[in-house]
Amino acid sequence: MLFWQLIRASKYIAALGCREALVDVNGWGFVTIAFLGDRDPSPSAYRPLEPTRAHWSDPVWSSSTPDEFASDATRLIFPCANGGSGRAQSALTTGAYALTAHADTS
Repeated sequence: MLFWQLIRASKYIAALGCREALVDVNGWGFVTIAFLGDRDPSPSAYRPLEPTRAHWSDPVWSSSTPDEFASDATRLIFPCANGGSGRAQSALTTGAYALTAHADTS
């Protein structure tokens, strides 16, 4: 009886696709499946990730702007780089603008 039930339990566990199972056998030889483990993972679940954008060393990120204009472009494009609001430095010494810059983590 025990042998027949163990074969039946192993076929049931294999049909479910489980890797592990906890089987309980009582004194009379009756088999009870107490716990079924995780199912075998799908082979398609472990595909490598595809990048969504080009690597930083890719020429697509390069610029055709000459180096002479780099400092001017930075000042024009990023006027708040010094912690201000684009106003002159002399206007940043009083009031709320006198506070130091901090990162916005919201």
